[in-house]
Amino acid sequence: MEIKQEEIIERLKNIYLIPFYLLSVVYFVLYQPFWNYPEETFSAAFFKVLPIFALIVFVRLNAGDSDILQNPIPRKDFHKFTILGLLFSSIGDACLIARETMFIPGMIFFSIAHAWYLYALGTGQKGSRLQSLFYLGGTGTFLFLAGGIDNIFMQFLLLIYTILIFTVAWRAAARFEQEQTYPALLGFVGILLFTFSDFLIGINKWKFYIPFSEFLVMITYYGGQLGVALGTLRK
Repeated sequence: MEIKQEEIIERLKNIYLIPFYLLSVVYFVLYQPFWNYPEETFSAAFFKVLPIFALIVFVRLNAGDSDILQNPIPRKDFHKFTILGLLFSSIGDACLIARETMFIPGMIFFSIAHAWYLYALGTGQKGSRLQSLFYLGGTGTFLFLAGGIDNIFMQFLLLIYTILIFTVAWRAAARFEQEQTYPALLGFVGILLFTFSDFLIGINKWKFYIPFSEFLVMITYYGGQLGVALGTLRK
C-alpha cells in the first residue's frame, strides 16, 4: 500500500473532529500540563476526559446507522466495542488525575478498555508477520518496568496490562496487513501511540523522572485515541 500524506490529512480534517481538537486545546490551556501534573480536582478530571467523549460521538456519527436518535448504540460490533473502549479509557484517565490514590483503579479501567479494543479488532484476521516482535517487545517492556516495582500485586497488574496492550497492537497490525486501508493504518498508529504513552507513564512512575512527562503522555495519549477513533471510519 502506498501511503499518501494528503490522504491522512484529509481524514484528520473531518468536520466531526473539530470538538475533539477544541476540547484538547481547552484542557492544555486551562491546566497547562507542561511543567507539572494538573491539580487533583473534579474539574481537571472533567476537562481531561472531554476530548475522549468527543471521540465517542465521532465514532457513533461515523458508524453508518441512519437512526442514531432512536438507536444510539451502533449495530456493528466494531464500532460498539470501540466506543466501550473509549468510554472505559475516559474513566481510567479520570482516575489518573489522583496519581497516587487512584492509580490502580485507573490501570484496571484501562485494562478493560484494551479488552474492548481487542474485542473490536477480533481474532478472525490472519496473524501479523510482526507477531513475534510484539511479544518480544511486550516481554522486554514488562521486565524493564517490573524491575522497579516491589509490590507483587502491582507486578501482576502490569503483566496483565502489558499482555493486553501488546496483543491489541498485534491485532491492529494484523488488520492493517490484511485490509491495507487508511482507517486500518490510522488505527494501528493510534494503538502504537497509546502504547508509547503508557510506557512513558511506567518509566516516570517506576524507573526515573522524564522532563515534560505529563505533556508527552497526554499528547501521545490523545493522538493514540484519535487514531483509534479514525480507525473506525468506513473504507
